[in-house]
Amino acid sequence: MGEIIAKIKKQLNEFWQGLDKNKKIKLGISSLFIVISMTAIIYFTTRTEYEVLYKNLTLKDTASITQQLDEMGVQWKSGDNETTILVPKGMKNKIKIELASEGLPKEGYSFLDAINSTSWTMTDYEKKQRLKLALQSELASTISEINGIEDAKVYIDIPEESGYILNEDTNAKASVFVKLAKGIPLSNAKVSAIKNLVAGAIKGMSIDNVTIIDDSGSLLTNDEDSLENYNLTEQLNIQQNIQNRINNSIKRFLENVFGYGNVDVRTNVKMNFDSEVTSIVQFSPPIEGNDEGLIRSMEEIEEEMVNGANGGVPGTESNTDEITDYAQIENENSKYQKASRVINYELNEINRQIKRAPGQIESVTVAILINEDSLVDGELTEEKEKEITNLIYAATGLNTKQVFVSASRFNKELIGSNENVFGDNEAQIPDNWYMWAIAIGALSIIGILSFVVYRRKTPKYDINDVLEEKSSEMEEVEEIDLDGDKSEVKKQIEKFVDKNPEAVAQLLRTWLNED
Repeated sequence: MGEIIAKIKKQLNEFWQGLDKNKKIKLGISSLFIVISMTAIIYFTTRTEYEVLYKNLTLKDTASITQQLDEMGVQWKSGDNETTILVPKGMKNKIKIELASEGLPKEGYSFLDAINSTSWTMTDYEKKQRLKLALQSELASTISEINGIEDAKVYIDIPEESGYILNEDTNAKASVFVKLAKGIPLSNAKVSAIKNLVAGAIKGMSIDNVTIIDDSGSLLTNDEDSLENYNLTEQLNIQQNIQNRINNSIKRFLENVFGYGNVDVRTNVKMNFDSEVTSIVQFSPPIEGNDEGLIRSMEEIEEEMVNGANGGVPGTESNTDEITDYAQIENENSKYQKASRVINYELNEINRQIKRAPGQIESVTVAILINEDSLVDGELTEEKEKEITNLIYAATGLNTKQVFVSASRFNKELIGSNENVFGDNEAQIPDNWYMWAIAIGALSIIGILSFVVYRRKTPKYDINDVLEEKSSEMEEVEEIDLDGDKSEVKKQIEKFVDKNPEAVAQLLRTWLNED
């Protein structure tokens, strides 16, 4: 291969040397023209033409779309500004369909798109539908900006205005779907804010007509009394998080005294997730020390009546021989008296409503285990136990009912395990770790020294020595008499060496490598 290349190079060189100056200039200009022409043809025939995919995007949508285009392996570039994306011509519709399946762009249809896309041939119904679509998109985009919500969709139902009296359903309604971020719950205040946002953006919509659901299919409500806001899994997670925080806090606190790894803490927290509302009505006099209060109104009624009359024997003598006797009042006056008083007092009335939020801590029980090796004389005295108990009561700041303190010898043979005797997931640090470090370092040093000694014992070959040896061999070969001086074979070899020095050098290098 080397001989062929050298031969071609030599022929080209001879051809170039055989040309005069004018021919060389013409040939150079022609070659340059051909190269420029071919470059231009290749550039214009193979270049990619771009067209606008989206424009006037938000920075968030721009980042999401460009990332998705990179994953799809689609070439793209920015337009006049960073919110315009260009893609290869002819791929626009296909790319839009694939991006739509991924929910991009999230901002969706805007009011600007609705206004720009209107025409004089568009009907009123089409205009209303476009504006409703833009409103849904704008509300979804706004709700997605709330902390704890990754994505949102809004669906609006606005009934058509009708002149019929019997048309019952005239209230606008809205449904909101939210995709919650992991680990960030949506509070009742945020749910109420979303309802007010949607209801306030739509004419004639009541907050009660806004329905919100999350990606798990749960109905979100701002009613604090609803038990759905705290299901069993959430209750256990909240309880476990509080227990872990108390455990870690007490453990770090006691390890400052007894040393790292010499204390283990377990806490049991009892919580009440029931919602309770207490109403209290209090009455008190407006003037302190006065039990009667201020007179608001008073009504007094007094009645007195006196009456006199004369009486005799009733009946007549002609009726019968017997005379009928009746009760008679003779010369006596009757007297009647009545008095009444109604007084209305003005009192202070205090109405107090106390609502207890769910998730209240009712009681805390703490169990503490201390390594005997960290105690003085290896014994936990009653005085020391009482001192630790009082510290825990003061440190927790909660309704701690009971604190149990015990001492036991920890099992040191579990070094390197990820669990201690109580199944704690904290890896223990071995006490003799430094011995392992010294051993590994010594082995590393021994290995390095062995490698250096081995390299020194290995014989090194110098290229100069090899060349001298080969030169001496060649001299011995030249001293051989090949049927007299200037034999035909020797002449052919010398001629070949003169014409092809590079090939001869390559041949010598090959021989040396083979030896």
